Amino acid sequence: MGIELPLAADAKGTGAAGDADATLPARLAATLAAPPTRALLTALTDGPVRWRLALGGAGHRRAVVWRAAQAVRAAAPELINDPKATTWDVVVDAARTTVELRPHKLDDPRFAWRVADVPASSHPTVAAALARLAGARADDVVWDPFCGSGAELIERARLGPWRRLVGSDLDDRALAAARANLAAAGLADRAELIRADALAHDPGGVTLIITNPPLGRRIRGDAAALLEQFVTRAARLLAPDGRLVWITPAVRRTHDAAIRAGLYRDVHHIVDLGGYDGDLEVWRPTSGLARGRHRPAS
Repeated sequence: MGIELPLAADAKGTGAAGDADATLPARLAATLAAPPTRALLTALTDGPVRWRLALGGAGHRRAVVWRAAQAVRAAAPELINDPKATTWDVVVDAARTTVELRPHKLDDPRFAWRVADVPASSHPTVAAALARLAGARADDVVWDPFCGSGAELIERARLGPWRRLVGSDLDDRALAAARANLAAAGLADRAELIRADALAHDPGGVTLIITNPPLGRRIRGDAAALLEQFVTRAARLLAPDGRLVWITPAVRRTHDAAIRAGLYRDVHHIVDLGGYDGDLEVWRPTSGLARGRHRPAS
């Protein structure tokens, strides 16, 4: 969540993109010291208003940040520049036209189950999006083959009824994090977690495979090749009316492998995962389509 404000014009009346950093401290001070901004920050903050500055674009530009802090302090002394204990992140866009006020570490009760994490795990909002595309069926045997910290399993469980929840991973730290999160979500005794290879494990009778496969540090070797092999295996394990709901960063390779394996793509969205794009997809067996088990999305 953020509150976006126009960045004040400089003393010469210009507020266009491309202004030099030299004008930024005064413009930021004028924006934050404006009575409506001060009233807003005070009303939404328990205790002192503490803030830190984040500049869009390349580099830290510490000199600009320091001058901006001094300018704001002179114009509005009650706004405390405190990067270590901030309550508000003040984000200036790269074009120097807006300021966004973001509450720092605002507790979100919707995701209170997230008490543990591992690198490359899904953000809860991504897991929730996957679950909503997957839908809920009372007969679902749900499997996350790369379960990480368990976000997809939890969000699917919160969405509606199921028959079994199964998570597997090769990373013991991930499984420990998933157990902690499942316990916090009230699902400790209702989900099965197993240390297993996604290319070898078969939970049996799977109707939904839901996953955000790991990349980077949690993958050794060719991640695209792993996902290519997995989508082929998923096609063999899914029930005729099942679905694979996942995010792939290697869409060309996994798409072709899925088609060869007898799946068809029902839903496709490109999503920004914080620095790279992935394809959020729903795949279904063509055997189910032939038997009238499901219809393509309109």
